[in-house]
Amino acid sequence: MPFEELEHTADVKMRISAPDFLSLLAESGDAMSSVLFGDFEKEPENMTVEIEAEGADTSELTVNFLSELLFLTEVEYLVPMSYSLKQDGNKVFGTVSGIEFDRTKHSGGICVKGISYSGLSLEKTSAGLELTIIFDI
Repeated sequence: MPFEELEHTADVKMRISAPDFLSLLAESGDAMSSVLFGDFEKEPENMTVEIEAEGADTSELTVNFLSELLFLTEVEYLVPMSYSLKQDGNKVFGTVSGIEFDRTKHSGGICVKGISYSGLSLEKTSAGLELTIIFDI
């Protein structure tokens, strides 16, 4: 499994792994979506929106990417399902595809208020990268 929930007293802490940085961002987006929307039946994607984020380093870029994705879920009513991302230095850009939020199908999750730097860890492993991150709820 590319992500797992870890114990945390007040928020949602996740450990996410992937073979490379862009895959890690996509897996992180999936992890946040699982918190926001719970388990739901997958449907064909019918929305695509552009996403762009910058950061001074990979940790800041990860937080900024997830913050932008959280913004898109709230403003565009997007339930993210797939990502087409590219990186140019300290910038990530591309598209996020998914479906429009439907309260009857996607209300099984918890509201995420933001992405925390507290406890943030991004490390190289023998399998690629591993991120530990807290979603503020």
